[in-house]
Amino acid sequence: MLRRLAVALALTLVTAAPVYAQTAVDRAEADYLAATPLPVDARDAAREWRLWWQETDPAERPARETERIAELERATARDRQLAGHVTDFDSLATACPPLGPDACRVEAAGVMLMPADAKAGEPARSLYWQQLRTGGQWDMPLAAVVLYTPMADGRLEARSWVQTAIVHEPPVLIEGYDDLYVAIPGYHDGTGRMNADVLFRWVLDAEPPFTQIDVTSWKADLADQLPPGLAVWKGVGYRWPALMAETSLWQDNDANCCPTGGDAWVSLAIEGDRLVVEHLQVNDPLITAATTVPADILGWAGRRLGCDHWRGEDAYDAERGAQIEAAVAELKCDSLEADEAALVQHYADDEVSLALIERVRGTD
Repeated sequence: MLRRLAVALALTLVTAAPVYAQTAVDRAEADYLAATPLPVDARDAAREWRLWWQETDPAERPARETERIAELERATARDRQLAGHVTDFDSLATACPPLGPDACRVEAAGVMLMPADAKAGEPARSLYWQQLRTGGQWDMPLAAVVLYTPMADGRLEARSWVQTAIVHEPPVLIEGYDDLYVAIPGYHDGTGRMNADVLFRWVLDAEPPFTQIDVTSWKADLADQLPPGLAVWKGVGYRWPALMAETSLWQDNDANCCPTGGDAWVSLAIEGDRLVVEHLQVNDPLITAATTVPADILGWAGRRLGCDHWRGEDAYDAERGAQIEAAVAELKCDSLEADEAALVQHYADDEVSLALIERVRGTD
């Protein structure tokens, strides 16, 4: 009986271990969420980590959980320490705040002043900031930006901060959307230059005064609004403070380096605590050509490119030779030069059309 009980207890402990570890991760995430000024990023990172954890070999999960907990504990300790950091104006350009054990240097510092608006009943505001670079000699450097507001005694208190990417630029004030907002541009390393931009709502008398705005979820809405076959594969270029973004567009068969689907400009708006798509303008080169190039030139150009392709193909057997011959006949390749001469004569007084014809001819 005792042996059966021992076996049952052992099995219970074995099956309960993953639950306990996951609970420990949950606690570490909750502690970090309470300390960080970036709760939107924290929740996104937690979701992504869980998806990754589910795909991990069960034998490796305990080690991954230990790493996750240690990472969260370091970030929580840093943010708790930063939350109590006080400095003065003279130290902004020289002294780093407590960002952890990594080396740190101040790259820039400044202040943004907002005059009082008596008509709107808005008091004057001042926002101080530091742009920092952290990381040891052999580490991947990280950028950081810390935002300060003045205390009653004139000293400066750290109220929000960002330290998530290889590049963070100085903050940008955004007005005209019922509240005042502060954007911190940034991007991650790699060829994708994925966005690390952060946006805060700044309410002077609120506690805390800075609330993070979700600047990520609107991209899923954008994907649903793009024409079929077009997508955004990399980071967008935000245009702060205009609340706009521009991006290249990729087609399914594009190389990662070389988008051919044109580009898009997106007008954004702030609804609640997230950015939303207000207006989308897609500049598709194919559609642009179809609406701006004369139909006879466009048709001839398509035939010209098709003929160049098929005439360069190798008739390695009778079937392939017949296929090439049929394509050349359908495209009327034998009459291309005569058709080109007719177009040149017809558009003799149209320099733009003549340039288009010359450009197509130059693809030989």
